[in-house]
Amino acid sequence: YLSRENENTMKTISAPALSTLSISCLLLSSSFVSAFVGPTSTLPSVKSLLPLGVQSPTDTTSDVVASTSPNEAVQSNNDKGWASHALLISSLSDGVIPNPAARSFLRYSLVNTLLREHITQKEDRLKSSVEFSPCNGPDTDALVKLETVDQLYERGQQFSVDDFDTNERVDSWAKDALEHLISDDTKSNLNVRILYIPTASYALNPSSSNTAGKQRQRARADGKKRRTQLLELLGEVLSLNSSDSPNNSDGLQFNLLATTLDLDDGSLKQPVGSEDSSLFPENDKAALSTWHPHLIYVEGGNTFWLQHCIDKGDYSTLIKDAVCTGGQSGAVYCGKSAGAIVAGSNVATGTWKEWDDPSVVPGKETYDEWLNCRGFGFVGNRSVFPHMSDDWEKMVEEKIEAQNLGETVYCLRNEDACCVIGDKKLSFVTSGPSPIN
Repeated sequence: YLSRENENTMKTISAPALSTLSISCLLLSSSFVSAFVGPTSTLPSVKSLLPLGVQSPTDTTSDVVASTSPNEAVQSNNDKGWASHALLISSLSDGVIPNPAARSFLRYSLVNTLLREHITQKEDRLKSSVEFSPCNGPDTDALVKLETVDQLYERGQQFSVDDFDTNERVDSWAKDALEHLISDDTKSNLNVRILYIPTASYALNPSSSNTAGKQRQRARADGKKRRTQLLELLGEVLSLNSSDSPNNSDGLQFNLLATTLDLDDGSLKQPVGSEDSSLFPENDKAALSTWHPHLIYVEGGNTFWLQHCIDKGDYSTLIKDAVCTGGQSGAVYCGKSAGAIVAGSNVATGTWKEWDDPSVVPGKETYDEWLNCRGFGFVGNRSVFPHMSDDWEKMVEEKIEAQNLGETVYCLRNEDACCVIGDKKLSFVTSGPSPIN
């Protein structure tokens, strides 16, 4: 922290004090590097490698099927584009809630995001202590606490894909990290910020006999129910009760702050988790930036309407900055159905079944006009095709060949979840129990 801003101050510091400060700063620097770089990592092990092309995990011998591309399952200097952590699904009720590996990955991802934020806060406080009292150096108690959270973060970087299958190591680490985050903070509930985006489900259906007003009313009511289901899941994922957490003697818990953002008009509605309005974002842009959401959940619905609203509101850059590796907050991205499609490399997969009506978007009212539409690219060059079933296999092969998609297409069944770890350029698919029709 010896910068130009401190130059005049440093001239007045005695040699012994300067030596003490230098040693303290070296200690702090070591902790900083360890927290964000960590030890030299190796690629996680995988249970089976699937070839490029159509990907639909059907191996019933394992809950976890990993898919990697030889060109991308390597460390890369280019972090731009990949999500820091993402969970791409066809269905929350089938692909995550009954799927232990997917739940474990969701917990792992959220804890990583919370730890990174905690590390940043600790470093900012240490920097302030040095600037406020340069002769005394940084707060040694704060240094020790930073070292502890640093070690927790390092532990979280050592897991393989197999660990999400068995869950035990990941869940044990997550429990230790959550207990530390609670015990190390102030005596109040810790807030986890959730941004729910139901825009795709708000698209009007031109063939519906209901009026536009009734359709919107029904869509908002359904969206509220789905958000409640999500929050209940997150409450379970982050739960620490007294029997499981003997160190949590004060009964402190994580508090879920959630708000709903419609990308169509930029409105923020239905804040829950606190009566204090200052804890929620002031507007749509702040919700994706200065509010620093820990999780961004993009609901399913009409893919074309969702992409249209992202484009017309200039939300693409904001979402990428919030989610991508190297971004300021590293929010976990969870995309369901349409939300998973736009997270992929190419939105054209949304045209294949012809379930979604493109005529809701003025000027792009045919499927052909969406064939070259690029998605966020949160999984590198991979695209996503949700709601896969055996009935679609031949059609998918024909579409890939006809559209010259020289990339992997994740074909996700309703019970599947595609897990993304951007730091490792790794994605794998975990399958829960097959849903009962």
